[in-house]
Amino acid sequence: MKKWLSLTLAIVMAVLLIGCNDEQGDGNGKKELSRGKIEESVYTNEYLGFKFTKPESWVYSTDEEIAEAVNLSVDLLLGENFEDTLANNTTVYDMMVIDTLTRTNINVGYENLSKSFSSNITINQYIEALKSQFANISGMTVTFPDTYETVKLGDVEFARIVCTTKIQATSMKQVYYLHKEGTYMCNVIVTIPSGYTVEQIEAMFE
Repeated sequence: MKKWLSLTLAIVMAVLLIGCNDEQGDGNGKKELSRGKIEESVYTNEYLGFKFTKPESWVYSTDEEIAEAVNLSVDLLLGENFEDTLANNTTVYDMMVIDTLTRTNINVGYENLSKSFSSNITINQYIEALKSQFANISGMTVTFPDTYETVKLGDVEFARIVCTTKIQATSMKQVYYLHKEGTYMCNVIVTIPSGYTVEQIEAMFE
């Protein structure tokens, strides 16, 4: 599992760290950013307006594992004001979950656009930045669709980009759900090596 988790995190970090400019924006988030909550099998994210219910074979990462993945202390991740943590960092994860059988996994994270890009960046511009970023990564090929669709996860609309990612002999489907909220780009990133369809994954959200 650790091998697959490391591989996935390498790809996800490329997504969440695409920004390279220091241009500052002046937009303000419409809602107060707060961490989602996990109760038994259900992850509830009030900020993004959805619930995710994991199947039995799936396992949520602990706060310690998430903090290690993003190189933050657990105290910062668990701080009373989660928004302050993101204000001082480019990206922060909120949730990670992986299927122990198929290695299919989902990661929820936020990028502070005022630290990485301009807060005025559009979804289309962000996707183009993704394409450029992945094109520069040796040993990995990501095939993007010509257009993206808009879908709902719970109550919120996301741009859905379904890609095929190849790393050496490993091929997998990756789905990027993007939603811009104020100065944040909210990312729900799904990696599907096998075993699930996009429709089955989306059915886990409400």
